[in-house]
Amino acid sequence: PGVVGYRAQMRALAKMHIFAVAAQADRVDEKCLRGFVDDVVNLALARKGTWRGMQTGLIVLPILVTKSADAAATALTQKAYRLNLAGFAAMAQPAVVDVQASKVWTFRGTRLWGYAYNSLIKQKYNNYLPDPTPLSD
Repeated sequence: PGVVGYRAQMRALAKMHIFAVAAQADRVDEKCLRGFVDDVVNLALARKGTWRGMQTGLIVLPILVTKSADAAATALTQKAYRLNLAGFAAMAQPAVVDVQASKVWTFRGTRLWGYAYNSLIKQKYNNYLPDPTPLSD
């Protein structure tokens, strides 16, 4: 089960189709994270990716919520994610939310490829996934 959010937004004279997809996983490892990102990108491409190019594009924010995250998976989220399939006019930036550790792992730096949309991705993640405060007893 998961939740799919969609919004179209203009940025740098282009219409960006933004998909935020959140799902629960028992344990997140690198293979699980990459598979989830590919599935979410394929969903976005099927729904809004037909005419992407100079004036339209996709931003995909795949979010996995878990109680246990592998170090390799969290390391993957700490850099700008590169799409190996159908990456033209499409960007993805995965996030892992570890409820046990009260931590959100995602890239919050500056990406060079797709720089014009960097602030939009940062804004969405700051709104949707601010770093959680630790639970007190």
